[in-house]
Amino acid sequence: MNRTCILLTVLFFSFVSCKKDKTAVNNLPETSQEFTTCNCSIPQGKTAADEYISASINGIQLCADLKGSYQDPFENVFLYGLVKRSTGDTYYDNLHMVRYTKDGKFMFGIYMENTHLLTKQFPYELPRNNPEICEIGELQLLNQKQLTATMCQTCPTNNWHYNGSFFLNQLKFIGDKFENGFFEGRFEGVISTGSGRYAIVKDGKFKIRLTLIQRDIIIP
Repeated sequence: MNRTCILLTVLFFSFVSCKKDKTAVNNLPETSQEFTTCNCSIPQGKTAADEYISASINGIQLCADLKGSYQDPFENVFLYGLVKRSTGDTYYDNLHMVRYTKDGKFMFGIYMENTHLLTKQFPYELPRNNPEICEIGELQLLNQKQLTATMCQTCPTNNWHYNGSFFLNQLKFIGDKFENGFFEGRFEGVISTGSGRYAIVKDGKFKIRLTLIQRDIIIP
């Protein structure tokens, strides 16, 4: 079986060491100006937003339930199919879940690859023993007030945009269920900027209605 990862999305992975993770709590940034509470809109007669990504970031509650300006289903898509080569076919999938806070300051993004979501038994956890080949994922928390044309999330100059992988001691991801098109789950752990600033993520939750697209890729 071909073990090459099929990367169809622009993901920025920043795998920090276990030793660095253990000191994360001692490097927390000041939160008084960086994070302020932002809640999701709850429809009348309901107890939560219809779709959202939320978490406590350094003790500040953020909830994102707005879509951006993308023209395609990038913000809630599950793309899957076969990579077809002369040497044999290989399964792949890409999962994107993206939402913005209503104050316009932050974007939450969860990106995953090779989840095999349609055949998974729940709860589905990462990291885990014996993962699928190239089964990876990350959480992004991007400050929309600090976007630049040359933005590099993993560079030392990045002091505002946080990333964390569902890997080792960074973030834990739990998919609780996928029913009626809605994917629901939880996450928690540590995210960091390229400059080395850390934030603690607690009580992370998401509920997103996915658009399923089956698309094979032919490689000569």
